[in-house]
Amino acid sequence: MQVGFIGLGNMGEPMARNLMRAGHRLTIYNRTRQRAEALGGEGARIADTPADAAAEAEVLITMLADDRAVRSVLLGAGPDETSAIDALAPEAVHMSASTIGIECSKELEREHRARRQGYVATPVIGRAEAARDKALWVIAAGAPKDIERCRPLMEALGRGITIAGEEPWQANLTKIGVNFMLATVLEAFGEVYAMLEKSGIDPHSFLDVANNGAFRSPVYANYGRMIADRQYEPAGFSLKLGLKDAELALEAGDAVQAPLPFASVLRDHYLQALAHGHGELDWSAVAEVARHNAGVDKALKAGG
Repeated sequence: MQVGFIGLGNMGEPMARNLMRAGHRLTIYNRTRQRAEALGGEGARIADTPADAAAEAEVLITMLADDRAVRSVLLGAGPDETSAIDALAPEAVHMSASTIGIECSKELEREHRARRQGYVATPVIGRAEAARDKALWVIAAGAPKDIERCRPLMEALGRGITIAGEEPWQANLTKIGVNFMLATVLEAFGEVYAMLEKSGIDPHSFLDVANNGAFRSPVYANYGRMIADRQYEPAGFSLKLGLKDAELALEAGDAVQAPLPFASVLRDHYLQALAHGHGELDWSAVAEVARHNAGVDKALKAGG
């Protein structure tokens, strides 16, 4: 299949590589061209503009950081330029893998429908290593015919697919919900570990009990270890993006008058972490807020 791919960050680059390994022909674009050059050396064509990446695509895939980036790349263009959405052919499909808000997704659906283009939201569950290992879980929503058209691409990216509905925003809301729950796990680890450290208990010992005795979850095992080790680099998913996801959860809850009180706590703690310069660390570094608030380092120094 002829695929346009825009966004070659920590997630996008390994996703694009897996599509190429599956035999799809890629035209790629990244704002920083250097990120595209490795894939160019492996056979992808490097586009000079987002419109160039979209022009010949049967399916255009975007993997971008947030609503602003998606709107800028798809809808924005200079006075003498063509936007990516206008370069995309009628009957082509936009497969949006980004984690974006409900209103942004609905706006994209309207814009594509007006141009007789397909639009499928396909946010993914998994970190960069899962993208590399073709182990993502894809959440898809959109018109059934468009989902089926994109299915070979989704299968080349992940280990499974969940169809969330026929309205693209339904996939985006599902992803927002998953990320909110993951964020609560990080916060819980931070608070519990702070209590344990001040009490003289090794968090690693606690993790062995909690995960092997209670949860038996790879999420608990991986994030629990990262936080116990205070290993926040390299960032698989940055803390500043964690703040974005907390805000997306609050926006989604506000839209249907569903209170999410803990999302407010998460948002404030991400802001506190950003204020301490942790924005580029992994989002599990939010646990450092609990350590700071509990005065763990001061207590350990005082104890000798």
